[in-house]
Amino acid sequence: MIDLLFIRPADDSAAGHVATWGQAVRLLAGGFTTTDLYGPQASRANVDVELPNATSLFYFGHGSPTELVANNAALVDQQNLPTLGGGIVVAIACHAALTLGQVAGTTPNVVAFLGFDDELGFPLLAPLPMGMAVINGLRGLLTLLADISSAADDLRQEFAQARVDYKTNGASYGLSPSDTRTAWLYAKSNQYSVQVHGNSSAHL
Repeated sequence: MIDLLFIRPADDSAAGHVATWGQAVRLLAGGFTTTDLYGPQASRANVDVELPNATSLFYFGHGSPTELVANNAALVDQQNLPTLGGGIVVAIACHAALTLGQVAGTTPNVVAFLGFDDELGFPLLAPLPMGMAVINGLRGLLTLLADISSAADDLRQEFAQARVDYKTNGASYGLSPSDTRTAWLYAKSNQYSVQVHGNSSAHL
């Protein structure tokens, strides 16, 4: 059995950026065995095969309240999530903490769920500060065996720092004043939409 399953569909430009963040996070997982479903490999058939073999899931892509999706098709939902081999779910995706996260928190094979209950926003012209917030926010979970509640706090702190970065350096990132304001509002929204369901003391 592998330790961590990474799913990174990269099915459009926004998901491509998020998938890149996922690869950086995967590189932090040197102490674990991983399987990486990237791009076309991130299909429902492949996900269904790999979920029972993994003890935790890391998803980087699009989401809805009830599903983790790519190309308008569900890759992870209430039907196949219970087949996960155990552990935690981290969903760097819009809205998935609303319904899917709450269901995951009460699913026997899932110990805890970390995700967002609103849109995960970032400016396509300047995604770096938000990407670094995600990477650094999850660093302790993978390298220090921090619990999932601490990882949520780290993400919130990193998004707060991204907000300051955008407000201070928006022009340096090539953003107009209005785009800079949108960027730091995205960061603020991301900060407050981080949610944990299930056992908040769970760790990898």
